[in-house]
Amino acid sequence: MAGEFSVNPIRLDLGASVRSGVIAIKNEDKQKLGFQIEAKEWTQDAGGKDQYADTNALIFFPKIMSVEPGEEGLIRVGARVAAVPAEKTYRLFIEELPGATKKLEGGAQINVLIRFGAPVFIAPLKPQDSLDIESFSLAKGTVTVSAKNTGNRHQVVRGIELKGTDAGGSEVYALTLADRYLLTGTAKAYTTAIPADQCAKITRLSLEFKTDKLNVARTLDVTRAMCS
Repeated sequence: MAGEFSVNPIRLDLGASVRSGVIAIKNEDKQKLGFQIEAKEWTQDAGGKDQYADTNALIFFPKIMSVEPGEEGLIRVGARVAAVPAEKTYRLFIEELPGATKKLEGGAQINVLIRFGAPVFIAPLKPQDSLDIESFSLAKGTVTVSAKNTGNRHQVVRGIELKGTDAGGSEVYALTLADRYLLTGTAKAYTTAIPADQCAKITRLSLEFKTDKLNVARTLDVTRAMCS
């Protein structure tokens, strides 16, 4: 059991025109809850994995707060530099602090704490959206897609759709791969295996990479050798 609370909004979009914002934490529990707030710079490594580092680029207050049952606590957030050529990305981590230990049936005790990272985006002065499919291949029945965000702001991945058709144009395979954020400058690889019986029927494999801002499509002619 952890304390019950909600966060609204779950992300902040700041920039030259909107330099500050507010995040509300509502205590939906029956006891007072305490929170610690910490800002981290958010990047992604060469494999697309999220990385976090200490930063003083965000101004926020308070850093520690307590919220009574049924009430809201407000975190005010601003950016030291709001005019940037390429998007800056951060997370504001809201971590529940230890409180009263909750008793379960049988006398056991447990106290689980929740840590939530709200994304904070500092928008570029001139937003540009571009996505490069660096590779799209099929070998030994495994599809590999490598995509790079070549724009200057993040992309929210809505779905990576794969569709395979046979010689007659009928669909014999379909799959949607899931992901979330692809930050600016980040390249990420996605892989999936196609069942052998379906792969053997495919003559053309189509890819549609869908984000909240753009769609990019590719096709691949498939031979039997690619499936084995």
